[in-house]
Amino acid sequence: MFRLKAELKPQNNKLTSFFPINTKDRKGIFDWDVVLGHFVKFAYRKSVPLNQVDEFKGKCKSAFESKLDEKEFWHHIESMYFNGDELYKISPELLLFKAQELKGSSANKRLGDLFLNLLQDFHLTNSPELSLNFLENEIVQVFTNFVQSGQSAGTITEAAKESPYLPFLSANFTQDLEFLASRPNYFLDTVTDFLKLYAFLYTAQLTLNIDEWKGGEPSPKPCFFILDTEKASDERTFVKSFGYRQLANNFSKVFPYLAMNESLQDAGSRKEPIWKVAQCIKDTGSTPLLSDYAQEFKNDRQLKTNIEECSDELDALSNLLRLSHDQFKRGESRHEINIHYCRAIESELCGHFIQNRGRAGRVLVFNQDYILLLTNLAIGKDERLRLHELITRFEARGVNFDKQTQKLLVNFYERIGNVERMSDSGDAVYVRKTV
Repeated sequence: MFRLKAELKPQNNKLTSFFPINTKDRKGIFDWDVVLGHFVKFAYRKSVPLNQVDEFKGKCKSAFESKLDEKEFWHHIESMYFNGDELYKISPELLLFKAQELKGSSANKRLGDLFLNLLQDFHLTNSPELSLNFLENEIVQVFTNFVQSGQSAGTITEAAKESPYLPFLSANFTQDLEFLASRPNYFLDTVTDFLKLYAFLYTAQLTLNIDEWKGGEPSPKPCFFILDTEKASDERTFVKSFGYRQLANNFSKVFPYLAMNESLQDAGSRKEPIWKVAQCIKDTGSTPLLSDYAQEFKNDRQLKTNIEECSDELDALSNLLRLSHDQFKRGESRHEINIHYCRAIESELCGHFIQNRGRAGRVLVFNQDYILLLTNLAIGKDERLRLHELITRFEARGVNFDKQTQKLLVNFYERIGNVERMSDSGDAVYVRKTV
């Protein structure tokens, strides 16, 4: 059961939960290969000894030499699978060898924690069903004896450190991961894009929900995109008002709100999101404690912000979040810190989905690769979906398209041949997976 920290005192702004960006982060902070290795570790609840790919190669060599008439043939196998990236194309689980030892505050560790927040207790229970040649089968057999699973892999307790901030997105993430894992070749081709897509969707939906904490558990907020091949105009109301602009307007709240939220919770406790904290503190008689903290925080930061009169705990929490945000306002000494933080959010987690379109300004876009990935994920285990059903599943993941983009989307699907038209009616347009 959640409880407020017994002693609430102003401290340095610190954020170690719910978001992977640090105030000192700049361009190129994430190594997606390393993040991928750790994601696979937690997704399958398996691990391999760190930096032991050479030991694994040695075991493969011994296994092959015991079965080959000509031991020299091993050098050809080594060249085929161990001198490049071909080893990682055999099975998703072999991506474990990309994992490296991560320090608690490293950027890759923080990004990995984002995916743990989405995974929670979910994990893939079956190894992928693979179609392999006899050489690859032997490598996988050696790997099976090399890998550590379950509790011995040291992966289980990590997932419990944060409650899900966006339960609806977590549910879609695990469902989509399960679908990807059922198609190992497609998994290997798209898993990095899959992680980049969900890192962005998490960022966008957390940003859009962060100020809605009084409303309880978050829901998908409208976020409008266009295809990267279409023109953007100033008249596209949804694209203009509910696209990039609304994200940019809320980026500045992410660090102040989450840092304040973390300051209310004990360091060793399971971290709860702001909306859950609000639910837990309601009617607990903690208004005086929060109000005293607000006054001390204001004095410590030397802020001019008025502290509103509180009728309950939610009013007191609202004061604290506003104070935390105002410490970064223009003219305050910490202003530049949050400016750089917002830039890092945009460049490192959103860059693949933002384009500058001249007079129309910045817009959110999907390129062909991401739209195909999103389409396949949304259709999932179904063979096909009506167009309006597909659009509904996009929206459940935080992706919206206006009518103009939807028409172009159908044209795109028709060009690649995964549309069935029963009539000219939009209700009679079916979209199939491409895998």
